[in-house]
Amino acid sequence: MLSNNAIEDSNKKPVVTNSSENAGSTAAKHKAGIRLSNDTLPHLPPSVQRFSYARNKLTPGIVHIGVGNFFRAHLAMYVERCLHLPGQEEWGIVGIGIRQGAANAKKAEKVQSQNGLYTLTEYSPNGSVSTRIIGSMIGYLHAPSDPQAVLDLIASPATRIISLTITEGGYNIDEKTKEFILSNPSVQEDLVNCKTPKTVFGFIVQALFLRRAAGLLGLTILSCDNLRSNGDVSKKAVIGFARARDPELATWIGQNVSFPNSMVDRIAPAVGDSEASRANSHSGIADETPVITESFSQWVVEDKFIVGRPSFDQVGVELRADVAKFEVIKQRLLNGSHSMLAYPALICGYRMVNEALRHKTIVSYLTAFMKRDVIPFVGELCPQGVDLDAYTLSIIERFSNPAIGDQLIRIAFNGCVKFPVYLSNTFSTLLRKGATLERAALLAASFEQYLKGSDLKGGKFSPDEPHLTGEDKNILASSEPYAILKTSAFATLDLAENEKFRQKFDEARTRMMTEGPEAALAFAAAAD
Repeated sequence: MLSNNAIEDSNKKPVVTNSSENAGSTAAKHKAGIRLSNDTLPHLPPSVQRFSYARNKLTPGIVHIGVGNFFRAHLAMYVERCLHLPGQEEWGIVGIGIRQGAANAKKAEKVQSQNGLYTLTEYSPNGSVSTRIIGSMIGYLHAPSDPQAVLDLIASPATRIISLTITEGGYNIDEKTKEFILSNPSVQEDLVNCKTPKTVFGFIVQALFLRRAAGLLGLTILSCDNLRSNGDVSKKAVIGFARARDPELATWIGQNVSFPNSMVDRIAPAVGDSEASRANSHSGIADETPVITESFSQWVVEDKFIVGRPSFDQVGVELRADVAKFEVIKQRLLNGSHSMLAYPALICGYRMVNEALRHKTIVSYLTAFMKRDVIPFVGELCPQGVDLDAYTLSIIERFSNPAIGDQLIRIAFNGCVKFPVYLSNTFSTLLRKGATLERAALLAASFEQYLKGSDLKGGKFSPDEPHLTGEDKNILASSEPYAILKTSAFATLDLAENEKFRQKFDEARTRMMTEGPEAALAFAAAAD
């Protein structure tokens, strides 16, 4: 089984929900409108929300590595809210681009040409659209172009938080050993050339070395990447690199640097030419690096900021000690529902998430999954004060948002890896409790059809299962009964050995083939 890192990485195709380096990757072709910069702020259209704080008084307290759309729609937005509060001037953000190459250098130019300003356009499920200017990022450095400037910034006494969106695979953790991969050639190069690093952790550890040498305090490293226990993963990576370089430095980091865990949730799709044109047309601004996102946003963070933080508690961030519980709920309800939706909807002939959610039967089916198969059994795993019925409604609303335009084939990608993490706990609970199995059986039958590359309306698609093993393929090619249930996607549940599940699976598959996928969905939705 792969790690959560691999699972979350698999969610990146082709719509990016938490990418670290895609800001400005596609320039807006729509040039009509006002160019965005400090000088043009007074002349922007009145419909665009502008900040009221004195931006020229901000000083950098946060260094963010990996300036992508998710960071700009999430962390930078929350800091933006904080900057409107009294006494928050010390929390400006300086963005850092780590990647080399002409495209990334060009991206730096675009960001700098707009003085770090950008438009954030939010699309609500009800169709309303709003655009605001975000000014919280007051600087941007391209590390390959000036590595010393980056080291000086992180080592500065004013810097108190290093935040990260470097993608889930960027932490360089071995999936089997769960340890930092020291054999990585780039890591080896940075260990030899400590003063001229190229990797994220090379920069961080060298800057921490400089802080320790100068007698400064430590700081907080805050991961905003979409993986479970992201603070623990960050600590493992930083300490792993530091220990290989200098065990005493690693000890100092362990005592003087905090690594809060956080749960992040917001969709910020990749912005191509058409999306940029649409956003710019709405705002009347010729933004070279626009960001679009949904109106929903959630951030749950452990309050472990060793040398202070912005007033996150006053701007909608949930500072909690039970972040792990939020991760479980998100995984079982949100991520689980994505998988439960993708395969039956594809088999029905749908290709977009919001289009599928126009079908009332699909909404009933997803709602039944959450309210009957998940919520009754989460018990003490639910964070105190969380209304799971309201959370269920918010998931349906988000999936229905036509402006986000997520693709079912993207969600279906890598089901063999996702099922054991997102659905196995729910399915095993249903089996153990003797609960309704119709929806779980329909998912398995739909996945079997999905692997054939065709829906039941005559449409074709290309199933993408890179972690379908050779043994899986041999099983599927055989004449074994219930072959799909014996693959790695479901093997840990022993579904092929469970008589009741086999019966429900047979019924779901037969109903799909004889009465049609919609009828199978309707039956599963009604099962109680």
